[in-house]
Amino acid sequence: MANHKHLRTVIEDIHANDDMLTRDLLMKLINEFRYSNLFIPAKRQKGTLNFIIYEDCEGKITPLFTDEDEFRKFYRDDDIQIIQNTFELYQNIIKTTDIEGYILNPASEKYLFTDKFILGITNLPKTSFYSSNPYDEDELKSLITNMDNTSLEEFISKRENVGYYEGLFEKLSGSTVMALMLSPNDISNHAEDGLISMKSTGPLAQMYVDRIGGEYACIFTSTEKMKAVNSDCYKYAQIINVATLVNFVLSEDMDGIVINPESDNVLIPRSELLRYSLGFEKFANDERLCESIYYLFLIE
Repeated sequence: MANHKHLRTVIEDIHANDDMLTRDLLMKLINEFRYSNLFIPAKRQKGTLNFIIYEDCEGKITPLFTDEDEFRKFYRDDDIQIIQNTFELYQNIIKTTDIEGYILNPASEKYLFTDKFILGITNLPKTSFYSSNPYDEDELKSLITNMDNTSLEEFISKRENVGYYEGLFEKLSGSTVMALMLSPNDISNHAEDGLISMKSTGPLAQMYVDRIGGEYACIFTSTEKMKAVNSDCYKYAQIINVATLVNFVLSEDMDGIVINPESDNVLIPRSELLRYSLGFEKFANDERLCESIYYLFLIE
């Protein structure tokens, strides 16, 4: 579960700057805040959960918590619960109640977000990707059979392109890439014509994550690149929507993405994903892949 370490780091930097917001710190704060999934305390009264509101010189405010440990530092009452929500709900609460702001981690950071600041944040990230016409099984098989990421692979192989993220993201937007899915068990007996549908079996594998120096989601340009990963688990491929993955990485407080780990090892840090996140939603979002997470492919 995310503990919002990146949001807390930005707030530490603001405090270290005598609580002065530079443009750089402001943009970092906004970007991290709008991808957060913070906890809001509520108390059940007569069968209804009501948000807790305090009144002080700052007006009517309610706490937000980055994690359950911070919640327990401030509350010890058993009848107070916490509800985890996206930034969109923080805004909706401001719009529909008399709450005038939030205070983050009142036992630690004590950082105040005013209603004006919260409502001033626009371009909210998508919380779901949906299509009324998702790729069917045959279409997904065709995508993986005809996958050709030569252009992307040539781009990342050139030393002069290291750090050229705008160019990299342009290449990614026109590519079909995969996640490596791992299972401790051989599940190939569930496959039909090389494809495993988890719609009927339920989850059978977990996405491979690189945890060297942080926590990074991994994407691959080919099944051959997946074979370079050293694992005792059985390997399977899954086609992914790049925009969905970027939003997942950011909302889950991960540190970035690695393309072809243990071979090309192209690192995309969180800071760059935040900078270009709206562009991914616009240009790298194939919503017809909204159901691809239910399918695995055997790696030849």
